Amino acid sequence: MQAEVVIVGAGLAGLALAHTLHAEGRTVQVLEARPRVGGRILSEGDFDLGPSWVWPTLQPHMAAWIAAHGLRTYEQHSAGALQFEAADGSMQTYAAGLAQEPPSQRLLGGSAALLAPLPALQCAGLIQTSAAVQALHLHADGVEVIAQTATGVRHWQTQRVVLALPPRLIASMAFDPPLPANMCSRLAAVPTWMAGQAKFVVRYAQPFWRAAGYSGAAFSQRGPIGELHDATLPDGRTALTGFLAWPAALRAAQADLPGAIVAQLQRLFGPAAAQPLALRVQDWALEAFTATPADSAAAPREHPDYAPLALPEPWRARALLAGSEVAPDFGGYLEGALQAAAAAHAALDMAD
Repeated sequence: MQAEVVIVGAGLAGLALAHTLHAEGRTVQVLEARPRVGGRILSEGDFDLGPSWVWPTLQPHMAAWIAAHGLRTYEQHSAGALQFEAADGSMQTYAAGLAQEPPSQRLLGGSAALLAPLPALQCAGLIQTSAAVQALHLHADGVEVIAQTATGVRHWQTQRVVLALPPRLIASMAFDPPLPANMCSRLAAVPTWMAGQAKFVVRYAQPFWRAAGYSGAAFSQRGPIGELHDATLPDGRTALTGFLAWPAALRAAQADLPGAIVAQLQRLFGPAAAQPLALRVQDWALEAFTATPADSAAAPREHPDYAPLALPEPWRARALLAGSEVAPDFGGYLEGALQAAAAAHAALDMAD
């Protein structure tokens, strides 16, 4: 099969680039290893189990994307007190919550709303899911992309390939001719944002913490929850969401991780937290098409300093990197994914 551009990865960066190229009339094929699209964007019932927040006043590509697709945002709830749980289990309450300037924004419909071009791309037959790219072969007139699909190994011929993936996943691919060892080391050294993390959403009938004067925000040194926020939707559907502080190995060793989460919520907010309607944990360290063992072993505690990366010759002219971790700015964020897509588009135009 042939396409002018093959994009590997159907996260926000890959889909945004495919949307732009398709609108320009170029032939494009998106290959996604998962059976679903979105990458680290994962929304269930409009609640996010992946990235949640945007800051349109600080993020120009995000602001333009939201406007272009008619998306709507709302402010992260922060009114009320903040709870802090120390490692010894002692609790401190702070009257001020997590109000920020500018405020963190969420998207109506969850972050999955950012995948607005998806139906048009699917209708055009431009997305192949369950297609895990295994190897890239460089030829005089282009690149052969080899992927394992549900029906067997398939080959795509393309002029250029865009790898809209975390660098660590790119480092595990087979390149012919092979990448230099120092390039593989550079790719493998870039932490994948969120890859070692686990996020949860717990549903309740009512936001009982608000009635008690709490914002729903909390931080803990004890765990399993490390960071917590109110995720209640504008239509009244009520939830708390947050990140687990326990590392991947400790999470996996727990016989009843959901029970430990609910027990901690009771410590934070009292017995009203004991009866959730539902609880879902998304452990990104278990996602083979997101995380590597290096990500699970040492999830970054602070946001890494990401920067653009390019492959060396002879690959430079034929294979571009376009994941959020190689964005010119806001690396790792949703804004970074859009910036990486824009940078790849500009590079494709220059190459033409």
